[in-house]
Amino acid sequence: MIKNSQFLKAIVPNSAYYNKETFEKEQERVFQASWYYVGLTLDLQEHNDFLTREIGGKSVVIQNFKGELKAFHNVCTHRFNKIHSKKCGNGPLACPYHNWNYNKDGIPFGIPLKKEFQGLDKESLNELQLTQFRLDTCGKFVFVNVSNDAPLLTEFLGSSAEKLLEISSMLGRKAEHYEIQNKANWKIVIENTLEGYHISSVHPNTFYKQGFNLKSTVDFGNHGDHTDMTLHLSENAEKDKKRERFHKLLKDRPFQPDGFYHLLVFPNLSIGSLFGVTAYIGSIEPVSENESVFSYDLYETNFGEGRLIDENISEVLRYSSIEFTRTTLEEDREICENVQKGIEQSNALIGVLNSSEVRIWDFQNTYMKFIEREENVLI
Repeated sequence: MIKNSQFLKAIVPNSAYYNKETFEKEQERVFQASWYYVGLTLDLQEHNDFLTREIGGKSVVIQNFKGELKAFHNVCTHRFNKIHSKKCGNGPLACPYHNWNYNKDGIPFGIPLKKEFQGLDKESLNELQLTQFRLDTCGKFVFVNVSNDAPLLTEFLGSSAEKLLEISSMLGRKAEHYEIQNKANWKIVIENTLEGYHISSVHPNTFYKQGFNLKSTVDFGNHGDHTDMTLHLSENAEKDKKRERFHKLLKDRPFQPDGFYHLLVFPNLSIGSLFGVTAYIGSIEPVSENESVFSYDLYETNFGEGRLIDENISEVLRYSSIEFTRTTLEEDREICENVQKGIEQSNALIGVLNSSEVRIWDFQNTYMKFIEREENVLI
């Protein structure tokens, strides 16, 4: 990782933020080749709970089969209808078109009018098995890889796994699930989360009021393809009695960063936590070369070992944290969409960075490592 650099040139060409051919290449070389964050085990606790995600142009279903999590291609092998159309829910792995059901191995069973299919025996049913994808977890975080050549998840995560385990331990009640539609390339949205340089100008009513500004010191961490940072309160920040009161009430919380903590697990997992009191677990999902969705779950902390905080404290915390997070990310959405418009009109080939934006350089370096790989042999 580069440190103490006053001037860095960006690595990713500006055209990669709006070029359709580049976006199509990313589907295979970045998203299909990576371990892609899909959700939390907290969303998949009951039998037949499911999530669906688009990963590199493939529709994927992640489903609980009596406590065992599996990931399959979310396309029926009979007439190719999507099996689950909702992003989440509870129900058997059954296609709504002709009611073909699939078991935990992805093999069809309980087929209506089965005798009308000539030669549909056990062997041929096995041939109609859904394509299964690799699934693994780190703490409460669930990842899927749709290629056949990625390293083990533990190897892919490196030292960021320790952070995911630490954050897993703090998750208490879910405050809300929220989605923000961005008319901006997914890389622009991610890069905006990687630095605090914009806080004073873009977030005057949220972070700036909390005491974060251009004089705030920042600690950067590098975890291979993944990075984190802790943005500290500026030295001249006024004491916030309300914040100090909350910190005292929540002094036993398991995760206590000294400021705003952010972790990016390449390519799509974005986690932010203000003093460990709450945390948003976000996923940046590419839609097209100039569209993306920022989906996040906002959690309040617990007192360790899953012990929930008092409901009265929770109610106050929930209201303030929802408002803070929504306001902040809405401000980010507006600036990202303006950047998208500007980058499409710019004559410059690349951008420039300063030392406080070094995580953008790291992200772009990882991105180019994936995008310049040879064609992958994918399932």
